[in-house]
Amino acid sequence: MTTLDITVLRTFVAVTAFGGVRRAAQALHLSPAAVSSHVRRLERELGCRLVTAQGRGIGLTIDGEELASRARMILQEHDDTVYALQRPRDDQLVVAASEHAAESLVPTVVSTLSEAYPDHEITLRLNRSERVRQLADDARADVGIMLTRSGHAGVKVAALPLQWFGTETARRDRIVLFARPCAIRDPATASLTGLPYRIVKEAVDLTCLLTAVRQGYGVTPLPRTGPLPEGLRHITDLPGIPSVNLYLTTSSRIDLHVRTALLEALRTAIQ
Repeated sequence: MTTLDITVLRTFVAVTAFGGVRRAAQALHLSPAAVSSHVRRLERELGCRLVTAQGRGIGLTIDGEELASRARMILQEHDDTVYALQRPRDDQLVVAASEHAAESLVPTVVSTLSEAYPDHEITLRLNRSERVRQLADDARADVGIMLTRSGHAGVKVAALPLQWFGTETARRDRIVLFARPCAIRDPATASLTGLPYRIVKEAVDLTCLLTAVRQGYGVTPLPRTGPLPEGLRHITDLPGIPSVNLYLTTSSRIDLHVRTALLEALRTAIQ
C-alpha cells in the first residue's frame, strides 16, 4: 500500500491554498523546484494527475480536489495528535491562517517572523477562520490570522472589503462558495436576499474555488487583500457585501515588538 509523506502533503495543501507553486514556495521557505518535486512525487505515487496549469497559477483536477479535501483532514488529525503528545519545540513557531489571507498575507508574516527569529522553524497551518480561532484560543498557534475574532488577545488588523468576482460572461445567479465553516459565506448570501440564485459548487480550498469560477461555474465573494485574481474581474452589478474584519493574534512566545511589526506589515500589505 502506498504511504503518503506528511511533509509532501503539507506542501500540496500549501500549493492549493496559495494558488500556485511560487507563492507556496515563498511561504514554506522552499525552492519552487522543491515544491514542484513534491507535487510530482504525489502524482507519481498516486498514479493520477493532480494539478493543471492555469495562467500563472494552477488548477486542480477532480483527483486533485479529492486529495486536497482529504489531505486537510489528514494534516489536522496528524497535527492535533502530535500536539496532544508533544508541545512545539522552543525553536519552532506555528502560524495558523485563514486561506483568505494565505496568498497575499502569509508570506509577509513568514518573512517578518524569519527576520525576527532566524533560528526558528516556521510551520504553517492553513485552515478555515473558525479552526484558526480554535488553535489560537488553545495556544496551539503562535500567530493566528483569521476573519473571526479570537478570545486570545486578538487585535483587528483591518476591515477587508468583500467583492464579487467572476468571468466576463459568468451567470450572476450561480454562486461558488467555500464549504462551511466560512466567515464570508453568510454575509454574501444575505446580500442576495430577494434575488434568485443557486449555489452550484462548494470548494474546500482557494485553488478549487478559483478553478471553478474561472471555468465559468458562477461568481464568488472574496475579501480584497491584493490584486484581482488572475483571469477574473470585479463584478459590480450584484449587491454590495459588508466588509469583514481581519484579526491577528499572537502567543506569549512572540515578543511585543515583533507583534507590532507583524501588525504594521499586514496593514501595509493590505493597502
